[in-house]
Amino acid sequence: MLAKITTIILIVAILAFAWRRTLSFLRYFQQEEYNPTRFIAWIKSNRAFDTRGSLVLLLALIAHVIFPGSGASFLIALLSAATLLVVAYGIEGDPRTTGKIRLNMTERATKTAWVAYGMLAIVGALPLFGLCCSCSQESAPLTLTALCGIAIAQATPAALMLAAKILSPAEKRLQKYYYDDAKRILAEVNPFVIGITGSYGKTGAKAALGDLLTQTVGSTFWPKKSINTVMGITRTIRETMRPHHKYAVIEMGAYNIGSIKRLCEFTPPKAALVTAVGIMHLERFGSPENVYTAKSEIAEALPEHGILVCNGDSPNARRMAEQHKRGTNLLYGFDLSKGPLDCFATDISYDEHGTSFVIHYKGERFPGRTPLLGRPALSNALGAFTMACALGAQPAFAVACMGNLPPVDNRLVLDKGSRVSYLRDAYNSNPTGFEAALDVLKNLPAQRRILITPGMIELGDMQYEENKRLATMAASVCDRIYVVGTTNRDAILAGLAEANFPRTKTIIAETRDEAFNTLAEQSAEGDLVLIENDLGDLHEGKVRF
Repeated sequence: MLAKITTIILIVAILAFAWRRTLSFLRYFQQEEYNPTRFIAWIKSNRAFDTRGSLVLLLALIAHVIFPGSGASFLIALLSAATLLVVAYGIEGDPRTTGKIRLNMTERATKTAWVAYGMLAIVGALPLFGLCCSCSQESAPLTLTALCGIAIAQATPAALMLAAKILSPAEKRLQKYYYDDAKRILAEVNPFVIGITGSYGKTGAKAALGDLLTQTVGSTFWPKKSINTVMGITRTIRETMRPHHKYAVIEMGAYNIGSIKRLCEFTPPKAALVTAVGIMHLERFGSPENVYTAKSEIAEALPEHGILVCNGDSPNARRMAEQHKRGTNLLYGFDLSKGPLDCFATDISYDEHGTSFVIHYKGERFPGRTPLLGRPALSNALGAFTMACALGAQPAFAVACMGNLPPVDNRLVLDKGSRVSYLRDAYNSNPTGFEAALDVLKNLPAQRRILITPGMIELGDMQYEENKRLATMAASVCDRIYVVGTTNRDAILAGLAEANFPRTKTIIAETRDEAFNTLAEQSAEGDLVLIENDLGDLHEGKVRF
């Protein structure tokens, strides 16, 4: 009887543990967009295999072997059950309420979780059949329970991927219904579609262009934040596109060659803005030429009479404009040494309240000011200005409207505090943006200038050298530098050492929270803190289960 009671308690603990572990792994599976290949690669690179649950159950199993059928064995089983519950509900926490990117229990996530858990629960319940049978050894169901628990702990990622596979046909049918409905709405509203792509700056340029068009030429639809996938845009069109929208600005992200082509088939653009074609996401595409090929799909999709506006400071964006002549081709930027520009800015200066500049367009000068900080943000606004004017906006009015452009969250936004101020540039850092952020940090008034960064990712073979180079640059600007996580730690420390940055002013932090806790203890009045990039849970450090 004692064996049966203990076995049931352990089974209940394992099933509770399995549910929480299912959600924990689902959080990362969701961040990898339910892509099995990427999920498996993440598991391997992070060695994200269960150790806590398996170790607890392995110890219980060993106890059964050493003390078969004894009270000590059953006591260890009870302790194992308690430990599993502590691990699942205490140490690891609920992924729906903790972590930088929390598990979003969408309809798809909920279905995936329950199907995966159902498979795991069947394995976990197998020992119950042993309890119902007459066993020659009383401890046999308890032994089977421990073995099934270990199997569950190790097989949870596989169960999630299998659940996604099982649900895939229904998910595809549902997505097609939503897709067709969005296409119907788009056809009925029939806005003038402007596509935006680039290695960086897409979201900032989209927000700037959406605001400028609304203020200067007509009501404009654009998905907020960094929504740039077919299903993300599908949902936004269904929820927020209205008959009065004359223009639609669509951000187009490239996750592989063909991504932008599919988006252009979904929302055919009549005009396109290319912010830059650089080395961001080089790891994803494999080579700079592949990046160029992927981004060029937006230019190829334009009609012959379409409008193509490209950043002339980006060599490959300029190359795209030269290779894809359309009805109107315009280049914007800052650097005239790389070739002629149809629209460019000079006399750039910034302070705590924003950036001042002079725009040169069609032989005229237009002095202006914007609350945006940094050359990348001004470049996005300049591209938006160029496109708005190409669509009929009056240049002088468009420049005046630039004074109302709100900063995009976490893209070089200054938060002034009574004691410590923060420059938040935490979204998806790249070399150009990192340099610009350091330039703003250098030129704004402060008693001490502090950098908190985990470095940059998705730069392929160039990642180490680029992080090392930017660390060297940061050493000439900053009084203190907090290095977060392990992803780029070696490269950043190598760059700081090369620049002879004092080791006593370099703080190593395993996580962002640890960095901020240390900063809170060490900060002083007048500090200006640059938060450059914030890696998600997938990249910040090794995950332990």
